[in-house]
Amino acid sequence: MILADISLKRPVFATVTILALITLGFVSYLSLNIDEWPNVEFPFVTVQVVYTGAGPEQVDSKITQRVEEAVGSCSGVKHITSVAREGVSTTTVEFSLETNPATATQDVRDKIGRIRGDLPQDAEEPIIMRFDPTEEPVVSVAITGNQSIRELTKLNEDVIKRRLETISGVGSIDIQGGLKREIHIDLDKDKIAAYGLSISEIANSLKQENLEVPGGKLTKGEREVTMRTMGNMPSAQEFLKAPLARRDGVQIYVDNVANVGDVTEEAESVAKFNGKPAIGLDIIKQSGSNTVQVAENVKQVVAQLRQEMPPGVELTVVRDNSKYIRESIGDLVSNLIICSLLAIAIVFVFLADWRSTMIAAIAIPASIISTFFTMKLLGYSLNTMSLMALSLAIGLLIDDAIVVVENIVRHMEMGKNKFQAAAEGTAEIGLAVTATTFTLVAVFVPVGMMTGIVGQFFKQFGITVAFSVLVSLFIAFTLTPMLSANYLDVAHRQKQNLLGRMLAWWNQRFDRLTESYGGLLKIALRHRLKLLALALIMFVGSLALTPLLGSTFISRTDNGEFTVAVDVEPGTSVAGAAALADRMAEIIKETPEVVLTYGTASVETISLFVKIKDKNDRQRSMTAITADLREKLNAIPNVKVSILQRSGVGEEKPVQIVAGGDDINVLNEMAEQAQRIMENTPGAVDVVSTFKPGKPDIQVTVDRERAADLGVSTGNIADTLSTMFNGLTVSRFKDGDDQYDVKIRLQEGDRRGMDDLSGIYLNSQYKDSQGKSVLVPLSQVTEPVFGTTPSQINRYDRQKEIRLTANLEGTSLGEFNNSFFNEIKKINIPPGYKLGAVGESERMGETFTSMVMALFLSVAFIFFVLAAQFESYIDPFAIMLSLPLAIIGAILGLLVMRSDLSIMSMIGIVMLMGLVTKNAILLIDFAKQRRAQGVERDTALVEAAVIRMRPIMMTTAAMIFGMLPLATGFGPGAEIRAPMAHAIIGGLVTSTILTLVIVPVVYSLMDDLKGVWQRFNFKLKKTTTA
Repeated sequence: MILADISLKRPVFATVTILALITLGFVSYLSLNIDEWPNVEFPFVTVQVVYTGAGPEQVDSKITQRVEEAVGSCSGVKHITSVAREGVSTTTVEFSLETNPATATQDVRDKIGRIRGDLPQDAEEPIIMRFDPTEEPVVSVAITGNQSIRELTKLNEDVIKRRLETISGVGSIDIQGGLKREIHIDLDKDKIAAYGLSISEIANSLKQENLEVPGGKLTKGEREVTMRTMGNMPSAQEFLKAPLARRDGVQIYVDNVANVGDVTEEAESVAKFNGKPAIGLDIIKQSGSNTVQVAENVKQVVAQLRQEMPPGVELTVVRDNSKYIRESIGDLVSNLIICSLLAIAIVFVFLADWRSTMIAAIAIPASIISTFFTMKLLGYSLNTMSLMALSLAIGLLIDDAIVVVENIVRHMEMGKNKFQAAAEGTAEIGLAVTATTFTLVAVFVPVGMMTGIVGQFFKQFGITVAFSVLVSLFIAFTLTPMLSANYLDVAHRQKQNLLGRMLAWWNQRFDRLTESYGGLLKIALRHRLKLLALALIMFVGSLALTPLLGSTFISRTDNGEFTVAVDVEPGTSVAGAAALADRMAEIIKETPEVVLTYGTASVETISLFVKIKDKNDRQRSMTAITADLREKLNAIPNVKVSILQRSGVGEEKPVQIVAGGDDINVLNEMAEQAQRIMENTPGAVDVVSTFKPGKPDIQVTVDRERAADLGVSTGNIADTLSTMFNGLTVSRFKDGDDQYDVKIRLQEGDRRGMDDLSGIYLNSQYKDSQGKSVLVPLSQVTEPVFGTTPSQINRYDRQKEIRLTANLEGTSLGEFNNSFFNEIKKINIPPGYKLGAVGESERMGETFTSMVMALFLSVAFIFFVLAAQFESYIDPFAIMLSLPLAIIGAILGLLVMRSDLSIMSMIGIVMLMGLVTKNAILLIDFAKQRRAQGVERDTALVEAAVIRMRPIMMTTAAMIFGMLPLATGFGPGAEIRAPMAHAIIGGLVTSTILTLVIVPVVYSLMDDLKGVWQRFNFKLKKTTTA
């Protein structure tokens, strides 16, 4: 081996080369970002169009459908989701993950620009922006105190929010529950009618007051002076003196027809922290920034702000996602250390020598630290995937060094000197070790190249493992032989002390086991077909157990946090929603494990964030706690709660079923049937439909013919009603450096019911004898009736939709889907309508498809590597037939540990494809070497099996014990990681045991077939020649 020869001749060069890699890795480690998951840029683009005063049906027909048609022609569109609410249309376009987000955004912007002229003229300019479905606050802060919400809002706007926005890495801050100051001019309907004033006249007059306008400049010689017209109101009450109009020579002022109030805007939402009124600040980090560092910086600034707050005002960090990330990453780092120590201990047990153990063990820290350099170059972070890759790779990193050291020791025991043993021992297994490493690379590179969300999340996993094993191979061929030649001493082994005697006893027993194994293999080679039949039965039997496995996309984790969400009944006011939220919060706080609650309530939804004690500090699991709360909260009339937990791709329910079509009534009938089936499907909880009955409204119908006769337009009617009952901003009141809206509308007593529509007058186009507009009673041109209107219209992939969502308890997503869709077949689905699963079910299907492709590519690349090593198309099949043997153990491991078949366990199965070939390569490669030296085939196989059993068992035991902390972990995020380790450990156990017997048997059969083919080919050539 060239590398080994160079390192033996130039040990200083080999040492400093490795030290340089370690130094670069250490420096890189210090600057790596820390995050929970890899930074994945989801190509989602949102188009929002505000159409003030329009109902959901108008918004849907005039804006939403036109936007959908335009963006539907963009390249790479996967799904289009739209919501039409009163006055606003929101369309979210999901592109395939291979699409560049910036390109997608520009494409959408171009398409919307082309249809801008087709949208209503009075609609506002479309707002187009990128959207991250997994985006969530890194920190949430609650502001509470003995001051009013208005005062707290001003304190937040002037001090708190400004300070937090200056923190490096903070992208945006969403405010919950704040109330801004407003100046309200509340009109008396009867008085404005008595004075003959129209609402438009009042609005236009007020727009001409409270002004500060530049007046140009005066220039004289070399001097210049600017002018300004100063018409600002010095106080809110000064608006009472604002002139409105003249009637019969008398000036009418605001004071004559209205009251002025220095108040706050109407609350659209209410925030509560532990039952107290609060203002919530949800702090979102910038894309690509260090989550943990941003959170730490925010908490430091919050601590400083606490010292500056007025007496009685408190700032509380109610949510800190960095805590879970730190604990999860810390748990992975601990696992990394424990895995390393266990792997080193296993090596020491087999080698019974601390020098050879330490020489092999150096590969672990050297490979891991060097890998950080590549992670930095590729822009990776320290996250769950990259650290889990290193944890799982511990056994692999020491494998190559184990095999090299063990073979060098064997050559020393043959009487060779250190340098000869190091050179020849490394050369003897050089090709085999290289092949085993490249089979691992062949497995993990396809994993890193997978498409879709799986590929995005596992790219860092696959590339990290691939590079780390390549570094370990380099170390095994450089540092390991050099250190062995200089420091190994077979005669140095101590057996006098207790530990030495125990290790000697263990190795003697293992040698006897190896001898017994040799005898067993001789018997196996005489009963080859029977053994193959037995292996086939075991493989088919394990596949038959597959239906017993549940399947899911990714396991939920107990992180001590969840959200309780409720859809508010249509027609409920903000005050009514807040009262319901308070009642729910009181019930939640009665639970002993609850630490805090932080919630918001609006006319649409109630959301209560709940933090409970760490799982090590409580007896009950989060599942048990949420089940208890679900029962108590659902006992409240008209309440149907949904409990949301975080997963790797955001906070959503695992079950998402979409009914799509054009007629909402047909959809509702389909959805109701599906909802009944879902509620009766075992394991389904929190079943909720997005369909809401229309909310009550008053529909003011215009008599167009009469209105035209009286000179009143529909737009005039709409503007008058909107201003009187909804309010119109006519000016901005300046107070110091701040400015506040000035709104006019009817006083509260004049906007309570349908009767208040009487006595309202409209401007006519016709003039009276004095040139004033004739006032027309509203009742003469309209007819108000009670009705209902949809609160919102949901659409999915350019069809109206009703979505059913549910959580699962005691069953997996795959099991639920099987049961649910078997029953769904009974529903009559009309042509043009559809009923299907989206969300996690869709991702799970895409994942399994990607995994099958990754598995196929891995097997193909393994074949290419083996064929290149053995220079044969036949011999690789002897090794590759060991791959199904790993499936047996993987399925059994998942069943025994009650783990589902998930994205993590499937990656573990793919990983097994590379692991199990390592053992077979070591065995077959040595057998072929012995055959090349003239040894008979079966004898060579037995010799190879006996000699290679120790390194095979050492490497397998090192990998199994190295993964035990992941398999049995109880730290944060352990539920997500454990299934991968369960599959790998189970597969390693069965494949190692069976490989030691089946692979030699298969190799001998393949060799016989090769001989038959060669004899047939020889006879064929001989016959042709003759």
